Amino acid sequence: MNINPKTQRQLKVQNIIFYLLVVFVVILLSQLSLKTDLRTDWTANSRHSLSIATTDFLTQLDQDINIQAFITPSHEYRSSLENLLTRYQSHSDKLKVNYINPDFSPELVRQLNIQQQGEMVISLGKQQQHVIDFSEQSLTNALIAVSRQQEQWLVFIEGHGERSPLHTANYNLSVWGEQLKQKGFKIQLLNLVEHSQIPANTAAVIIASSEREWLAGEIDIIKNYIADGGNLLWLSEPESNRYLTSLAEQLGIEFIPGTVIDPNAEMLGISDPQFVLITDYANHPVGVATSGVTIFPQAVALESTIENSDWQFLPLLTTQSNTWSKTNSVEQQTDRTLTFELGTDTAGPLHLGYLLTHIDDDNSENDSEQRIAIIGDGDFLSNTYIGNGSNLELGIGLMNWLAGDDNLIIIPVKTTIDNQLELTQMQSLFIGLGFLIILPVFLLSIGFWLWWYRRKQ
Repeated sequence: MNINPKTQRQLKVQNIIFYLLVVFVVILLSQLSLKTDLRTDWTANSRHSLSIATTDFLTQLDQDINIQAFITPSHEYRSSLENLLTRYQSHSDKLKVNYINPDFSPELVRQLNIQQQGEMVISLGKQQQHVIDFSEQSLTNALIAVSRQQEQWLVFIEGHGERSPLHTANYNLSVWGEQLKQKGFKIQLLNLVEHSQIPANTAAVIIASSEREWLAGEIDIIKNYIADGGNLLWLSEPESNRYLTSLAEQLGIEFIPGTVIDPNAEMLGISDPQFVLITDYANHPVGVATSGVTIFPQAVALESTIENSDWQFLPLLTTQSNTWSKTNSVEQQTDRTLTFELGTDTAGPLHLGYLLTHIDDDNSENDSEQRIAIIGDGDFLSNTYIGNGSNLELGIGLMNWLAGDDNLIIIPVKTTIDNQLELTQMQSLFIGLGFLIILPVFLLSIGFWLWWYRRKQ
């Protein structure tokens, strides 16, 4: 091909146009990258993305929430904090983030009682929460707490040996109580002998496993509270339900005599068949909030006794078909001697929990739904067992529902999946011998053979 001066000029012009187009495309792509936020998370359980529960909550925000993050620009965790808050802001423009250098704002640090680098203060009006770790669960819990429209008071009845949300004994409920506080609930203990009226601003009353008799007047206070539209969580036990028989009759609930036996517990390494495993939940916000198996030690089964009632009954927790309620004492028996006795025991599947709802059509001023939850066990929320399975999720889901916050469910803690390589002894031996002995000997043999072959040539 002959290249004359005219052709050279054309080639130069083409090259100039090509480079100009390349520069133009690069500029367009850079502008597009600045205006477009595209994130992908390829981890096994999407641990670098917000959970569906959090994103749903963020889309429901209708008020601006201020987040003050106290951290210096050069701190090693600054980028981690910024990444976390950016993820939240990408789902809601109601989050207003302000990064504050604590070295330059000592007065504000003292005023807000900031304790460490990276601490965040979440505020909405007079509501305020502190977050000291960079986890989704902590931050979302704080956002939920400050966004509640009104104070949610939970009244725990005491005076009959009930479990306490403030005491730390294994039998009590302090872990659950602390979780409720983190979500913005206020907790109050109430002795009905000393206070004959339940406060008007009560979101729900909790009766947690009474161990002693109630006075007739105390039961009447609870009955009147329910008649006035109050919400109730009743945690019962195989032996304690008899103290509130008249209340059960008013609600249309009957406790099946005996303790529920579940032979399936052995699959999880639980030798005591009185531990009941629940995986069957109602299609309901509380059931949806409970993602896995829940464990109920020494539970009593329930059934509804009223067919035509103003209350709507929904079985929340259903046992497996091979369970049964054992009427006779099981304390001195083993799983081998525990068998179903026709005529005395009650065959499964059984219901360990009911949700009751009622709307008073006669009260036009208040058409809100009245809600009651009755669970045939209180141990599952005790300090000993609340960390097992999804017990905590169920406990939080129940209180959110009773308080009218159906959409506020517990945020699951994301863990790294398959972050450990588990090998059998034979596999470990094979890998060790293969990489430390067999493979080096094989490579040395090939090298020696090549050396010998070339030398021979």
